Amino acid sequence: MRTIIHLDMNSYFATVEQQSNPFLRGKPVCVAGKGSGERTVCAAASTEAKKFGIKSGFGIWEAKKLCPKIIVVPADYAKYQYISQKVFKILESYTPQVEVFSIDEAFADISHAVKDFLDAAPIAMEIKGRIQEEIGEYLKCSIGIAPNKLLAKLASEMVKPDGLTIIKKNDIDKILVKTPIEDFCGIGFRLKKRLNNLGVQTAKELGEFPLKSLIHLFGPHLGNLLHNMGQGRDDSEVLPYYQMPEEKSFGHSYTLPRDLTDTAEVKKVLLKLSEKVGRRLRKAGFMGRTFHLYVRFFDLSGYGQRMTLRAYINDGYQIYKIGERLLERYRPRKPIRMIGISVTNILHTSQISLPLLPEDIREEKVLAALDKINDKYGEFTVFRGALVEVKDRIENIPDGRNKRMMKLSF
Repeated sequence: MRTIIHLDMNSYFATVEQQSNPFLRGKPVCVAGKGSGERTVCAAASTEAKKFGIKSGFGIWEAKKLCPKIIVVPADYAKYQYISQKVFKILESYTPQVEVFSIDEAFADISHAVKDFLDAAPIAMEIKGRIQEEIGEYLKCSIGIAPNKLLAKLASEMVKPDGLTIIKKNDIDKILVKTPIEDFCGIGFRLKKRLNNLGVQTAKELGEFPLKSLIHLFGPHLGNLLHNMGQGRDDSEVLPYYQMPEEKSFGHSYTLPRDLTDTAEVKKVLLKLSEKVGRRLRKAGFMGRTFHLYVRFFDLSGYGQRMTLRAYINDGYQIYKIGERLLERYRPRKPIRMIGISVTNILHTSQISLPLLPEDIREEKVLAALDKINDKYGEFTVFRGALVEVKDRIENIPDGRNKRMMKLSF
């Protein structure tokens, strides 16, 4: 039988800040997604903040309403990623089969190292201890141990903070009886509502729901997946980064600190987002030719525009010019709240013919030189003059939670 560990760092961004700044320890802390303005959201809440009912995704104004003394700290994604890499390296010292699920979560298959679940518990405790000894004594994690990834993640959510929960094969049926369907990873609000309307509230009820009906209502893929989830089954393997499928898209979006009606100001934001996308494409070794612009307005309505080129590109400024054309095509007349740009239809650079025109070759060399400098000294150490006004105003736009890139950057 397989033995899978799921490690979940508790209140991760907030505890990293408390670890690095002892003044924050024991106090309600909210890590702001960007800056500390009222418009931004709480990317993470400390254990102390959660006692006031504050959760990730709350607006800063909501957090301050629940806890006027809350301390708002700007996010530092480079720091969080650096600590994550250290945590994942500890896991990899026990098994090469480590799958990074997000910046603060990972699966590890330790089947080869244990005879049964009782042998796994000391390993889990050792991992917890090493994180505190080697990285920071204020960092805590919850670990779930189970026969598969689905149940291991469920187990890690059962006791927080600093939990250790084991789901043995004989315990599965008892667990499913009392587990609400929304506790399973992958069942969000909309899917929960649809299942609730069918009279399905618990995992056991989902497992007993007729498979044919699930396939009819949700299609063969999702129908079978839901049926297996309801029965606690999951045959998916723990995939290290080098076994994972290639990236299919690259993109960034940004919720503005205030609604903007000035298109020129919106374009400045779009330029930085485009440069970030281009930088990520080049770092991963990809180029793309289909570009999608999305705009959300103050009333939460929105629109999307798409354009496909004949040639593949990964230059942030060229991506920006395409986004600019898409923005001007619609000419929005309502205040803009959020803007995003993404690239799909991508190929690895090894699959694309090299540029032949002198100006293209020169531009490619310039980009390579810029990337080399920014790799060494930090993002946007060297940047286009057009970004002067907006570079520091748009704070802490994180790279997408790209599992492979986090692992490859060790």
